[in-house]
Amino acid sequence: MTLKIGVIGCGLKAASYARAWVKSPLNPQFTALTDTSPASIDRYADIVRNAGGNPRIYPTAEALLEAEARELDAVYISTPHAFHAGYAKAALERGLNLLLEKPMSLNADEARDIIAARDRVGKHVVVAYQASLSPLLKRMRQRAADGEFGALLCVHGEVWEDWQDRYGTSWKQVPALSGGGFIFDTGSHIMNAAIQVSGLGYERVSASLQNRGRDYELTGGVFALLQGGLPVNLTFCGDTIPGCESSLTFFYEDAILRVDIWGKWTELRQGQTLTRETAGEDLNAVLQVFADTCAGRCANPSTAERSLHLAELWDLIKQSSQEGGMPLTLQTKPWELA
Repeated sequence: MTLKIGVIGCGLKAASYARAWVKSPLNPQFTALTDTSPASIDRYADIVRNAGGNPRIYPTAEALLEAEARELDAVYISTPHAFHAGYAKAALERGLNLLLEKPMSLNADEARDIIAARDRVGKHVVVAYQASLSPLLKRMRQRAADGEFGALLCVHGEVWEDWQDRYGTSWKQVPALSGGGFIFDTGSHIMNAAIQVSGLGYERVSASLQNRGRDYELTGGVFALLQGGLPVNLTFCGDTIPGCESSLTFFYEDAILRVDIWGKWTELRQGQTLTRETAGEDLNAVLQVFADTCAGRCANPSTAERSLHLAELWDLIKQSSQEGGMPLTLQTKPWELA
């Protein structure tokens, strides 16, 4: 059955997905679009029309949902972060499954509201963290779970980007719309990837954030403990040379696994053997996993409960930094809630 999708937010990320999704074997139908930017709508609509579609355009998300809810199967939301919770709840209350860009919400309270709305209608919420939807990282997590690598001992990671220069005129650098800076935006991927590969949630966190004179954080460090007391050390830099790269290293008893936090590559060292796999960013995997989750063909690999956990982690990272790196304990436990 063709998946009929409404799109709320047609920016660059949504457009990059659209170019892949119109060629997907799932043959999705992009029924309705809305965005505050006419240029973004035109770009997205052209992608769909060139693939044979004929999307209807609406001036607001509210108008789209009012007119199209009965015709849609799902909504994909890719707006500034501040609008995620409101649009998510509105789509869910219309009885629609939801594919939602990360981060799911600005804070833990908003995340709980989304989960409550989902539970009232019995629909699915999948958060589009690429690591969670990556077939390559899924295979590595399964190999670790099967015991091939031995016990996990500790985790180290870093992510850097010329985020300050790259998004200098973007809503991403307006805290009222973004909810934070580099660490909340790009950096949230590494926090999620640590959960995805390890299968463990966070227990405690201590953090130091630096804003370099801006209204949002650009650099910083996080020291955390995963479930069972496993140490995690993460470094973030969003004001550096052009580019964007990441590395997350898992030290096991019998292996060292390095991964890209978007699931583009892995590097596995076992004894003297080094194996590197490169997959690139599998854009179609996002849509396929979402469709399989909604149809009951697979368990949701990127749940709202996990995003609630990440939202609480972010709340405590900010609090810890404000309190001089004070270690703080999380209350959410995604391994129990999911």
